[in-house]
Amino acid sequence: MNLFSIDRPKTLTRLFLDYFETAQHERKIFFSKDEKGSYSGNGMGDLVTAVFDLCERFAEFGLKKNDKVAIISENRFEWVICDFACMFSGLISVPVYPSLAPAQIKHILKESESKICFVSGTSLLEKVISLKSNLPDLKEMIVFNPNNNSGLKEHTFYFGDLVRQGIPRKYELIVKPLAAMSEAVSEDDIVTIIYTSGTTGIPKGVMLTHRNLYTNIEACTNVLSIDETDTFLSFLPYSHSYERAAGYYLAFFSRARIFYAQSIETVGAQMPEVKPTMMITVPRLLDRIYNRLLKNAEDMKSGLKKNLFVNAINMAREQKVKKNSLKWKIADKLVYSKIRAKTGGEIRFLVSGGGALNVRIGKFFEYIGLTTLEGYGLTETSPVISVNPPAKNKFGTVGPPLKGVNVKLSEENEILVSGELIMKGYYKDEKSTNEMIINGWLYTGDIGEIDSDGYIKITDRKKSLFKTSGGKYVAPAPLEDLISTLPFVESVMVCGNGRMYVTALIVPQRNDLLIYAAKNNLSFNTYDDLFNNERLIEQIQKDIDLLQKDISQYEKVRRVTLLKEPFTIEGGELTPTLKVKRKFVEEKYADVIEKMYLNI
Repeated sequence: MNLFSIDRPKTLTRLFLDYFETAQHERKIFFSKDEKGSYSGNGMGDLVTAVFDLCERFAEFGLKKNDKVAIISENRFEWVICDFACMFSGLISVPVYPSLAPAQIKHILKESESKICFVSGTSLLEKVISLKSNLPDLKEMIVFNPNNNSGLKEHTFYFGDLVRQGIPRKYELIVKPLAAMSEAVSEDDIVTIIYTSGTTGIPKGVMLTHRNLYTNIEACTNVLSIDETDTFLSFLPYSHSYERAAGYYLAFFSRARIFYAQSIETVGAQMPEVKPTMMITVPRLLDRIYNRLLKNAEDMKSGLKKNLFVNAINMAREQKVKKNSLKWKIADKLVYSKIRAKTGGEIRFLVSGGGALNVRIGKFFEYIGLTTLEGYGLTETSPVISVNPPAKNKFGTVGPPLKGVNVKLSEENEILVSGELIMKGYYKDEKSTNEMIINGWLYTGDIGEIDSDGYIKITDRKKSLFKTSGGKYVAPAPLEDLISTLPFVESVMVCGNGRMYVTALIVPQRNDLLIYAAKNNLSFNTYDDLFNNERLIEQIQKDIDLLQKDISQYEKVRRVTLLKEPFTIEGGELTPTLKVKRKFVEEKYADVIEKMYLNI
């Protein structure tokens, strides 16, 4: 039964109660892996009782409607409990990435005036305690991970002491007061303030309402057929609107099961265990998988097995052999099916968002039986604007707008959006709100096209475009996609604003760079020597020149520099969805960039 077929107020609390009334209460929905390698699950019965308990604790703490509650944690069942307890209590959740620097955490907690802060473990607790003197509104801190009570300071609690998980209760004694609380919740009440990770500037708090999120989830269910037979493996952070809406709300309200990855590094190992039917992912991870498959083909010992694998991979790259032909079926039986088995063998489709998916990579995965649907959205649009439908997937586009979403192009081809998905505004920032939303249309900052079928194609970020000193506009994303096809490239950022020509910063993958250097007969003593090896840089430039032979002269990358330090979330170079923060990188490597414009 589709929960959205029921006529109700557009609130997530009412949707939650309707789910509970029609659910098998003991059926496990949320699964986590413990230190011993076993998975344990929780069902709707566990969730509703824990939510009720936490609502009571919120009342005891003296919290009032629209007070803010921060959550600093990786994805887990307790995150969900806090989220729904906030909704029923009329509180506003403020998710915070655990990886943020103390100064960023302080900014979010202080600006949001959060009164309570949930953290996953004691290390994060210590980080928040160190900031507390600068956070006058913060009253209580609560730790998810169980521990003994030694060392807890005043106004600090363990989650297990507040919520009686696992203790049987009569559901009717819980649902009735929750239903009364839900009646006090309005469609236009703010559910959450999500601070944009942003590739530029200071994060802004995006206010999203019940109506925003409800209508967006409902519209997604019209495109993606998900039900109780589906299984999600969740690894992108709930602190980001993309995973929260698609990997959490959409999955949950479609009655699917959700397994939590221990970390992004364990996803590959957990996929065969969990056997997900669909996953929410980002282009950068698909790039990594693709490059790893190519590397595996290169590294195999010579022989029949290698020939079969290499030929099959090349078939998928070139796609001259039709899918479902006899030759393809042989490759599928011997190679592609084994690749799919490493994902658990049950994937119906992957949904890629949070950045542009390389068309070549999307087609590669489709060819080997891992359909990848590209979508598009912003935190400010709750977040999904469009997604490719499984039955009519068009590579190079982000699909048609969802039902109820209006899209048009400005005179500059900027994508404008209107509908019930548009945020209430930026928290405490009316000026930025009015700059982004004009006459009901949200200016996305993305440049795009709309084809004859109504599918949207993103060509670049308006803010990413830069003008050379010669007055020519350059879109960095296509150039970065080209350079990323080199086998050793882990990250790349193109530069050139106000400069005579275009340059690039490249972060190499260590082992792949060593292989690349050896293949090109370059002599060196240590890995670090490669970063000053002029012959290596010349060879890289030659390979880039081959890749960019068909683009305009003013767009061509003329110089490159290899960086020793990787781009990371913790280091500040990447957003939590693994997009490069251009402004941060430009400032951090200003001297390195400057050197590429000297002595030429």
